[in-house]
Amino acid sequence: MVDPAVLKKIKIQTGVVKRLVKEHASYIKEVEKETQKIEKMKSEAQNEDDEYAVKKAGQVLQETRGMISDTARRCATAASELQKLIDEASLEDCQELTEAKAQIEAASAVKVL
Repeated sequence: MVDPAVLKKIKIQTGVVKRLVKEHASYIKEVEKETQKIEKMKSEAQNEDDEYAVKKAGQVLQETRGMISDTARRCATAASELQKLIDEASLEDCQELTEAKAQIEAASAVKVL
């Protein structure tokens, strides 16, 4: 039987990886949305205020792009920590192990743009 404290750590770390994978996908969608928004703003810009808004939107886009690489790095770190926990626990087939492996696989698909 596996120590309940170890199972709890694995569940928590699995949740961390799951959240970071979702967060990464969210930032990618936000970059796409902001890019479209900026293109629309550029085509409709008529005065200095509009140009300033485009500039600020560009800054937001850059910050969001920076978060993609940061999230990917944190996700990779969390996935490796989860893998280490799984290896140390030597779990048999159980729900926690299945879910943890699925999240590690999802985290391996996370790429830096």
